[in-house]
Amino acid sequence: MTEFSRTVTSSVASQSSSWFEFLLNPTLLDEYLTQDNLEVAGTDLIIQFLIHANLIEQKTKKPTDNPNEIELKDNKIKALRFLAMKIAAKLNWDLVIIEKRIPVAVQSDLIHCFVRLTTNSVIDKCYKDREQFQQLSKVDEPALFAVQLLHRWIVRTVVQSSFPVKQAKIFPVNLKYTILYRAGYVNPLQHMKEPNENVIQMAKAKVRDSIQALDTLLEWKKEIICIPLETCFGFIDYENGNVNYDWSKMVNYPLVECLARVAYDLGSIYFYEQNYVNAYTMFRRVHDVRSQINLNYFSSLDGYLTSLQSINPSMEQRMLKPKDRIAMALRASSEDCISVLAEDNDTKEMSMAARMRLEDRLDVGSQQYKIVCSFNLVRALLDGKHLSNIQYAFDYLDTALQRVKKVNPKQQALLHNFLRIHFQNLTKNLQDQLRTDKLSHLVGQTFIMPPLKPILSPTYRSSTVTSTIQRRVNASELFKIQNRLIHSFEPDVIIKTINDIDKMKQLKMLDDLFPPNQSNNVIEKQLSPILNTNLLIGQYIRILYVKAQRAKQFKHYSLARKLLLHAAELLSPLPQQQDTTKLIKYIRYELLLIDLNDSIHKQNFDNQDTWDACRTFLTDTQSENDASVDVIRVALSYALSRGEWHFLHAIQSSSRRNRQYLDLTKILARLCITDSIRPEITRELWDRVLDILSDKKVHRGNRHHQHPQQQQDKLTAINFQKFLLLIYNPTIISILFSLLTRMYSIVLVEQSHIDIYSDYARYWPTTIVDQRQRSVHIRILANIIYLCIKHIQTIKFQQTQIQIKSSLLRTQGDLYLTLQQYTLSTKSYLCSITLDTMNNSQHVQDHDMLIRNLIKSTLQLGYHTQVACLCQLLNQPDYNIIFKTLQENFNLNDDIDDYYDCVWDLALMEILINNLHVRGYEDKKKLAIRVCKQKELNGNNSDENRLKMIRIKKRLLLKKLLAHYLLPFNRLYRPKLYWKYNLLKNMSLD
Repeated sequence: MTEFSRTVTSSVASQSSSWFEFLLNPTLLDEYLTQDNLEVAGTDLIIQFLIHANLIEQKTKKPTDNPNEIELKDNKIKALRFLAMKIAAKLNWDLVIIEKRIPVAVQSDLIHCFVRLTTNSVIDKCYKDREQFQQLSKVDEPALFAVQLLHRWIVRTVVQSSFPVKQAKIFPVNLKYTILYRAGYVNPLQHMKEPNENVIQMAKAKVRDSIQALDTLLEWKKEIICIPLETCFGFIDYENGNVNYDWSKMVNYPLVECLARVAYDLGSIYFYEQNYVNAYTMFRRVHDVRSQINLNYFSSLDGYLTSLQSINPSMEQRMLKPKDRIAMALRASSEDCISVLAEDNDTKEMSMAARMRLEDRLDVGSQQYKIVCSFNLVRALLDGKHLSNIQYAFDYLDTALQRVKKVNPKQQALLHNFLRIHFQNLTKNLQDQLRTDKLSHLVGQTFIMPPLKPILSPTYRSSTVTSTIQRRVNASELFKIQNRLIHSFEPDVIIKTINDIDKMKQLKMLDDLFPPNQSNNVIEKQLSPILNTNLLIGQYIRILYVKAQRAKQFKHYSLARKLLLHAAELLSPLPQQQDTTKLIKYIRYELLLIDLNDSIHKQNFDNQDTWDACRTFLTDTQSENDASVDVIRVALSYALSRGEWHFLHAIQSSSRRNRQYLDLTKILARLCITDSIRPEITRELWDRVLDILSDKKVHRGNRHHQHPQQQQDKLTAINFQKFLLLIYNPTIISILFSLLTRMYSIVLVEQSHIDIYSDYARYWPTTIVDQRQRSVHIRILANIIYLCIKHIQTIKFQQTQIQIKSSLLRTQGDLYLTLQQYTLSTKSYLCSITLDTMNNSQHVQDHDMLIRNLIKSTLQLGYHTQVACLCQLLNQPDYNIIFKTLQENFNLNDDIDDYYDCVWDLALMEILINNLHVRGYEDKKKLAIRVCKQKELNGNNSDENRLKMIRIKKRLLLKKLLAHYLLPFNRLYRPKLYWKYNLLKNMSLD
């Protein structure tokens, strides 16, 4: 009963003073802050002080006749905010208490006033970089503490705003506040809903910067941060406006506690954003130091951790990055460390450099250091790499080997050799396992035991140790030489490295590093006699050739040419026998192949030297049967890409190897020699490609029976695909793509009502006559068309060939439309129209069909406003489609406001205005009417002005559509007129 009486007495005493009495009596606040109910009474006073300060500030902004009155009010504002901050300092700036009892808008005012005070800044700045924090830490004032408090408050405000909160009822008259609210005052808390929402929106806009700032603070290396308490805030001089601050009385704020609060708040925002990995990392960091801090601030920590574990029970192992998992395991038990390192040895998610950095962070000789060294050694052996620091790697080597699941023969040999060399350094348990063949799955069926070392005299023992060390040094040198040979592509370095291997009498090792392939390689077959007579020179040439092939595979053609030229130089001093002459000829073929591939890759067909070499090759190999098919294919495609029609038409070949590609090339050359295309040639090309993509059914006794030699001369579909992808002549590609699409439309989409357009469509048959006797490979045909579409995108079209590219894009659009891929078809159609518009060329005769197909695909995507605008591009606008589309689809998927300035048809504008009126969108209707009243849309304009206006709006429409479909995130093209209309719209609404 006595305690209750004391509480009631103190509450009545707090109500006996008004807020302005604290300004008149400086000691009154200190007496008030000593009461037991500090949390309730203190937060109530903060609310009153800051609200009245804001009310006085609003009145101060109004001009008055007495300037002294304004100055007095300014002093009153400064004093009230000073008192509010002094009470918050008494509460130790505890955000839990502040957020519990103070509205969000008042919290924002309190913390921002504190930041402006400590940073000596009138405006709010964004402190989020390390350099800015360093500058704040050099000042004696508690600026760093204030800034971190601000960022933590922003993060917590965003998180707490997502929780549903029941609104408390606030009455106009309250017995507790009858003294604080005098007659004529209205409780300001009744009108805090809108300011609170504005502050929350501000916090959401700045939350990314606050997260960045708190992440930077987590790496803070300073031991302590200073926190200002109530002793730092002295008395106020209300009349003069002087406020006394003494920052020397600040107390130390332990860094562990500060970083724990920061990590906890970061974990809550990550949990709110569903970034559970980062949230778990932050909460685990707080959990590790929670025993050092006795605070109620982390009351929800266990609940967060439990929720994260229920979301993903293996959060700690699977969702974290490998380096984070290993770092957590190192802080945990040795068993966790072993399991995590063994898993990484299997998955190899961490690089070897990152694994080596783990050793540098640990104490040398510790248990964890030995575990990491052992597993790093096993990882290096499995990767075929050399480790120099293996002193501490033997204690847990048996454990690391037992965790290895599977090895290949090469890894098995590496493990066997290492364990045999270092057998005496192994633990007794591991030696016993090797003797009993328990590790046969890792080192082979039989482990060759090293000879036992007898007890020797000291002199002999020292010499034996010296020879053993020398052998280890030689093994290490050989390992380095192997790595140098594998990774080097410089001819001089390669020759020197092979010489070093020859000095060590290890030339046989080259066959293991670079296995010979004589099955399908002509050059390596011709190298066999040279390897038998001069092994070293033969290995030079073979290794250089293998390196050149690898460089060519990665399209490093200049490097491949350099390697082959060096190989040819090594062959020139040798006796010119038949095998040597053939080998030199084949190397020249390879050099030509590299030059041609380089020119085709760069699409540079103007080099006369390359063409002369190609022409000589095609002329000289007419009767040779040993020419490489790859060189023939690339040479013919290079000639086609250059447009050498007369040369290709005149060339003759008696070689069966050349006939596969030459027959098809001659047909294409005959098509392009004359300006007019002859139907018999197109029919021959059609039959040739149809034979490639189909198989005739062979009937016994039938005249259609094919000879085996004819079947062998036939070009296969795979070789035709390779040949097609090497051609970069737009005319040839357009002809072949038109043929393939017509064949596709006949074989696959006979039931389709969409006619696939192409420039050469009229030259191809409409049906396959003997379709019953043929079996077209549908999958191969579809794959070739797909690859051809990708190939067309890589061709560099000249300015005079833009019309060809436009036609190809239109054909692609028709193909995508038949496959119901409406987004891709819309993109292709728009690009085709745009190329025609930019090139100022005449539209094709069936331009309306292109627009109607574009309208179909756009309608399927649900963009009805775009459909209505596209109908204007027709020669005769289709008002039936416009009216039906806009009338039946009230919920448009595209924003209608963005297309007002793309409309030049007044009938369409009237339909839009009527629909907006029916839907009740008065603001949008007013904006549309304002656009309709523009001078450009006046019906009395001259034809010249009207056509100019249509041309401008048409280009604007295409720009917006291209931006919608091609730019990321569907960003709309908004010209300057849009912002002008938007400004007028806002002005009219105001």
